[in-house]
Amino acid sequence: GPSAQLSEVVPAARPPMVLLLLLSSVQCLAALRAPETARRRSVLVAAARAWPAAALSREEYEAIARRAKDNSLTTDNVIIRAIRDDLLDPERDFRQRKLEGDDCRVLESIVKIDNKAADEVRTGTEQLLKLKSAAMSAPSGTLGDREARALSDSYTFGRSLEERIRERASMINVRLNMDCGGT
Repeated sequence: GPSAQLSEVVPAARPPMVLLLLLSSVQCLAALRAPETARRRSVLVAAARAWPAAALSREEYEAIARRAKDNSLTTDNVIIRAIRDDLLDPERDFRQRKLEGDDCRVLESIVKIDNKAADEVRTGTEQLLKLKSAAMSAPSGTLGDREARALSDSYTFGRSLEERIRERASMINVRLNMDCGGT
């Protein structure tokens, strides 16, 4: 039955943080109820970009740098920062100076954790597609079109986050190549 299909898609253990973030973010977005004439994808992409990006303060950068040096950067924090569009941006955050020594090592660590976070988001979005398929094949009156749309919206939101993270990691790589001799 449908519950067997769902249990094959998502293990009984604690769901991955990224899946919970994607689902809860879209549920919040759905509460906004966009006008019928608006296309859901454009609304979701706009909502994913709703928070204005501001340069990291020196304190924020130093906190990230400390975590990078201690090997305690987490993918969860990257995903949350991506949702807020608050990822480190080398063009914005290092505009006035050349990278050197510690900055290069920190940014190399950030690129690694960003890529790992993007991979986790991709895995989460792939799980959402499987859940959508299960919802679409569920018997009438159980799960249905509304749930499938919510899962589809979550997928779209997740793909936007993955693109944002990968784009920022690429920008960091370009800056590393220019100032640090590449990675």
